[in-house]
Parts: sequence; C-alpha cells; structure tokens
Amino acid sequence: MVMEIIHLSVDTPMQVHDSVCALGFFDGVHLGHQQLLKEVEHIAKEKGLKKAIMTFSLHPKQILENNDYHYLMSLSEKINILKQWQFDYFYIIDFDQTVANLKPNTFLQNYIINHQIKHVVCGFDFHFGKKGMGDVHVLQENKSFDVTVIEEYSEDALKVSSSYIKKLLNEGNIEKANHLLTRFYRVSGQVIYGLQNGRKIGFPTANIDYGHYVVLKKGVYGVYITIKGKQYKGMANIGYNPTVGLIDNLSLEVNIFDFDQDIYGEDVDVDFVFRVRDEKKFKSLNHLKEQLQKDKKHIDQLWCVGQASQWMALKAQEHGVETYHFENNQQLIDALKNHLQDHDVILLKGSNGMHLQEIVEYLKETYKK
Repeated sequence: MVMEIIHLSVDTPMQVHDSVCALGFFDGVHLGHQQLLKEVEHIAKEKGLKKAIMTFSLHPKQILENNDYHYLMSLSEKINILKQWQFDYFYIIDFDQTVANLKPNTFLQNYIINHQIKHVVCGFDFHFGKKGMGDVHVLQENKSFDVTVIEEYSEDALKVSSSYIKKLLNEGNIEKANHLLTRFYRVSGQVIYGLQNGRKIGFPTANIDYGHYVVLKKGVYGVYITIKGKQYKGMANIGYNPTVGLIDNLSLEVNIFDFDQDIYGEDVDVDFVFRVRDEKKFKSLNHLKEQLQKDKKHIDQLWCVGQASQWMALKAQEHGVETYHFENNQQLIDALKNHLQDHDVILLKGSNGMHLQEIVEYLKETYKK
C-alpha cells in the first residue's frame, strides 16, 4: 500500500474516497498520538473507509507568534513514520495567515467536508479556526460527519504530550522520552565545519546543523548516526565546549566510532539512545581526552524487563546489541544466576513502578563479598 501525500489549499477540493481522518499536528507521533491512529484503524475496518491523517505544514505557533518554534521531528520524518501505519491519505494543510483567519465552519467545509471525510478522530483538546475558536463541540455540532474524541492519555499520572516530551529532553531524560516516542529520538541535519578541536586530541567530531529540532540538555550521549544509509555507533556532545573555549551557539558534535571519512555537507540522522554525563570544563585537554576515553566504552549487553520495554529490546537487536528480554523481575534474576562473571559492571535504570529494587537486593545479597 502506498500512502498518498496531498497538499491542500483553501479552494481546491480533491477527488478522493470516503475516509476516517485523524486531526492534529502529531509532533513526535508519540504514544498519545498513537491512540488516535489506532482508533482510525478500528473505525476504518468497521465502516469500510479509507484511513487518513490531516496535519499542518508548520506549527500554528510559528506563524501566529512569529517565534523560532522547535520540533520533535521534521515533516518528512513524520511522513516516513506514518507510512509504517499504512494509511491511505496524508493531508497537509500549508499553514499561513489565510488559513489562520478561517472561521471554524469555513475550515470544516474546505478541508473536511470537501474531501469526503465521513468520520473525524481528534484529541479532547483539539482546536482549529480563527483564534482557535473551533473545538470538539464545534465538530460535534456539524452533522456532515461523525466525531470520535480521544480522552487524555497518561503515564504515571502525567499527560503524554509533545510538550511533556520536550520537557524530558530539556532535562536530559532521553530514556523516558524514547519510551513515550516508542523509538529513539532523532535529529537530522547537515554536517558543517567546526573548530576541529576534537581532532587535535584524537576524537574528531562531525558538527551537525540541528536546525529547528528540540535540543537535549547539555551533556554527552550514546548515539547511533546514519550516514549514506549506513549506521555507526558514536557519542554526541551537546554544549559550548567549555574546555577549549566557549562558543556562542549551542553545538551538536558526534564522535563516530571506527569511522574516518570526509562527510562535510552530508545529511545525517542522529539517534539518541542514552545519556552519559553532564558537560563540564576540564583542567586541560589531556584531562578531557582521558574522560572521553572513558565515555567511549559502550554497553556490551542490554537486559530488558516488562512488556513496556519490548520495543527497546527489538530496536537494540536491530542495531546489533546483544539483548535479552524478560517478562518479569524473577525471570531476570534467574538468568543472572548463571550469567554474571567477576568484574561485570551493571547499570540498573527504571521507574519505581518497575520494582527494580528487587534485583538490587538480590545482587547485594548474592555478591556482598
């Protein structure tokens, strides 16, 4: 199935089949958004309709507030991810002041009714039309189509939203953000010329223009970087290079493991997997070099526990990491009994709800000597 990508204008109706359509901006296509997509799949199967999604080319705040809006993903990445959901239509409204000034009912006539959308799926807080005057109640009052409203989706009593994920990234909580995104957070950009200080100490880096992406908290991260379709392991630094002299703008640099090619001008994808440490100023370049050598040591094995971590295990396996998945803590403990060797180092990370303290207590009791 090939998803048809359709750019909509105010006055150009398209000849398309009847569909059920999810409405929203879908920045990140996170777990909250995925509840809408699943509902579209259910209704399409039940009613025999095509599956569609409708979004804007730019976030309305970028136009209405004239600010430098930061995104969780580019439009092209959003399209690629939604292709995996095998939708039939991907409608893009090229958002500008003309669209912003449309009255709610005019918006519905131009974009919903004129495009044979027979059922709309949206979040409880969806707004549209001039000054956001259109909401779920306006949708429900229109009898030209049916409406399904998806209520708030929460984890750990917190609403899952693009804003919440951006907050996690700003705090450096990449593991939690990746869980809510159901994939590694990705920044795509072009390799540009930098100061080349890393090359002087044996750690050359690719400096990447990250454009309008949300940038994580300053620090060092374990990453995968894709260049010309091939993936490499690496470590990324986000910050101002305080050891070698401050720079004016926040930079994203990646030291690519086992790689020595000229890639200036190439477009690359950087997937953030885990956080290593904060950025800090070292006494000398030699001290910085010693720390980078420690940072470069990678994880040999990944052990995951619980249903929510299955996606992580699958992704790690795809990236060549030796990975084990267990249904519960006891299964993991039983495996540890036959697996651990002297001088192994273990990092346990998870929420309190996962009860990983059970594993900690087992390790303390078994290896207390």
